[in-house]
Amino acid sequence: MNFETLKSIMLLILICFSLLLTVGLWNYQPSLDEREKGSLVEETTIGGKEAQISSLIAPSQFVFHKNGEHYSFKNGKDREDTYEVMKNWTLFNVQPIDNSGVPEEGRMMEVIFPTNIPAQTIKNLFNFGDQNFTPPVGEFKRIFFTFNDNGGVDVFFKPELEDATAFRASLRSENIYKLEELLAADEGLREQTMFTGNGEKRIFLPETPVEVHSHIMDTTTLPITPLKNTLFEDPSIVRNFPAPRAEQRLTDGLGNLEVTEGWKRMIFTELLLGESSSQVAMSSFEVLERSISFINAHQGWTDTFRIGDLSASNTSVTYQMYQKDLPVLASDDDIHTIEVNYQNGEEQRYARPLVRLEPSINESKGNHELPSGKKVIAVIQESRLYNIKLIEDIKIGYKLVEQSGGYGGYSLIPAWFVLENGSWKEITGLTEDKGGLSSAVGSN
Repeated sequence: MNFETLKSIMLLILICFSLLLTVGLWNYQPSLDEREKGSLVEETTIGGKEAQISSLIAPSQFVFHKNGEHYSFKNGKDREDTYEVMKNWTLFNVQPIDNSGVPEEGRMMEVIFPTNIPAQTIKNLFNFGDQNFTPPVGEFKRIFFTFNDNGGVDVFFKPELEDATAFRASLRSENIYKLEELLAADEGLREQTMFTGNGEKRIFLPETPVEVHSHIMDTTTLPITPLKNTLFEDPSIVRNFPAPRAEQRLTDGLGNLEVTEGWKRMIFTELLLGESSSQVAMSSFEVLERSISFINAHQGWTDTFRIGDLSASNTSVTYQMYQKDLPVLASDDDIHTIEVNYQNGEEQRYARPLVRLEPSINESKGNHELPSGKKVIAVIQESRLYNIKLIEDIKIGYKLVEQSGGYGGYSLIPAWFVLENGSWKEITGLTEDKGGLSSAVGSN
């Protein structure tokens, strides 16, 4: 083979390779995943915030016990401010004790939470300085601050169940003066009456009628694409299928995301988790930590939310929306809660609002006078609509009612609610609220 023939063969090979490369480039279409790789990194947040345990756990009420009488803040802002002060207090000598009942001191402060709180969160709610503190295992719903014979303050963390473990701690002496100041104050407090039900309840309600503002709220719709990118393992294979009573149904065969009518709420469900024979147990603290990290991953705290219900037995957590320092306990379109359920250690169901609320620029505040706690107790005891044995709590909250006209706004209306067998419902049969435009105060 001469040199000219060899050059011709090499040239032919190069031409063929070039043609093959050209055809390959013409026919190459990057997959959806590759084309959107950059955007998927960016489009995984819905524009809210990240949150910490200490901001999501907050008391529903402070009760100051003074010689047989009970007082709570008139204004929810005072409750919020006092909680921020309390979180700076330093505890020491935390240890488990028998749950021997409610302290009977004539002068003490009781802090009530909306649900059982994992005892491991004590380290997130208080200071411990340079102590080598190991958080205890257990739960609590109330904290009692009592004075002992030595001039110090004992702190008791009490669960609801009498046979569960309680915890005791001591308060640093430099923080005692603030507790004394809170118990000595009269301004900004409202006297409370205690509802005991069948003798096992401990629910504090205002002695006198309460005035609370109503508000008008506008909404902003949240994007669905970041949620799709976050919740599905491979968003490129997700397809949209029609579904009854839904705006949109996205699925990859393993998970299902449905957007409710009106684009106000979404529910994501993992379809195959229940098929595993092995069950992974989770503590309430694990459910709490895991759910916060899960929602933080897409900056899902789009309004003010706080823990409303936490269940280790159901491996679920519900975060309640708060507006104007009060919980939102009912809403049209069910947009007032974020719920996460776990199965086999994985997120099995995630339900949340797809709107963000903000005060309307056209808002005119109305004033509602709600009946006294004594009136509420009388109605509950006389009505056949309520089972006293199943009542867990009674409080003032807001309901979100969609405004007419279809522009997406809501009225934020105060009302009395009862928590019965795990569900909040508005109390009916009370005196009609009074309208007006006067200055109002907060809740009980």
